[in-house]
Amino acid sequence: MKSSYKLSIFDFKLIKDIYETQSYSEAAKLNNISQPAVSKRVKEISNNLCEVFLRKNKKISLTPKGREIYQFANQTLLAYNTLLDNLESNFEETIILGSDTSYLKTYLSTIQDNLPENRKLNVQTYSNSHQIFQALLDEQIDLGIMSGSYTQKGVLKIPLRADKLMIVGQKDLINAFDKGEKTLFLLYHMTSSYHNFLREFIKINQLPTQHHISIDNLSLIEHEVLKGTGITIVSQDIAERLLDNETIISSSKKFKDIFVKTYAIVKMDNKHYQDLISIIQKLKK
Repeated sequence: MKSSYKLSIFDFKLIKDIYETQSYSEAAKLNNISQPAVSKRVKEISNNLCEVFLRKNKKISLTPKGREIYQFANQTLLAYNTLLDNLESNFEETIILGSDTSYLKTYLSTIQDNLPENRKLNVQTYSNSHQIFQALLDEQIDLGIMSGSYTQKGVLKIPLRADKLMIVGQKDLINAFDKGEKTLFLLYHMTSSYHNFLREFIKINQLPTQHHISIDNLSLIEHEVLKGTGITIVSQDIAERLLDNETIISSSKKFKDIFVKTYAIVKMDNKHYQDLISIIQKLKK
């Protein structure tokens, strides 16, 4: 009658360790169990399946059936460990990036290109720096890119760049502005640090912006500037993207400079901390 007793991966490893170490006690140590537990397991296999070991002159040898099991155990454990290695190498952890859409245009490809192996990127967009910072504190994101001046103990804030504010728009609209004519401004209006930079720039340069539209999305501002809806005040990194279009120029007027500072933020206890620091160093280049 065929036995219904089944050998497990643990049994295969135990048999292999006993034979190769020639010791029940050493096999017990390798498998984190007691020596009596090893003896009990071997006895169960002998009583329910077959004899595996023979003892002669203090040497542990294999019975014919035991040798078959030992050889199969070697093959099975090799295949099992190979499977585990492959699963571990294919396992991906997710790094969550939080930023607004404008900064994503500047930094996303660099972050993606410098992800470590077995990491994938999940992107969350936010409308202002306060939301990004709070998302980091709430552990909803691992890495934030923002212009805000928020700080808190345990959060590392690394400066990436400082971009001066510029006025850009379609050629005819900028020319009209430079001549002192009334021109529609498209201004980013939000309770955020970016908007604070804009207000300071407008104030120190005494700009006439009474004729303006407030828009809470920098990408939409870029779109409307390209359409010729109005001119805008944006940081240099955004201005450079717009200036790639031959219809867009910057104002020829001289302005007192205000710089928008961009930061990467990460919690120092984040599980991806070392990987994130490596990525941030690439962003600074």
